[in-house]
Amino acid sequence: MVITNTTRNDTAIRVSKWLDKEIENYISDRKIKITFPSKRNFVDSAIMQLLEKRGIKLNGGTNGQNRKGKRNVSKA
Repeated sequence: MVITNTTRNDTAIRVSKWLDKEIENYISDRKIKITFPSKRNFVDSAIMQLLEKRGIKLNGGTNGQNRKGKRNVSKA
């Protein structure tokens, strides 16, 4: 048994099965697959656009995360 003491820089979220299938169907198109190579990439982009549209400023860092792996989010 191997035990590691590392922290992941991402987290998992649950989505409804029907939504998961719809996302998979949408990104399976070759043209869209270039922009969104994975469901995770698609969901990340969609959520960031929604938050920015609602006036929440997402601050820089690598992939929008600070050094501790936490997302930088602040009210605009």
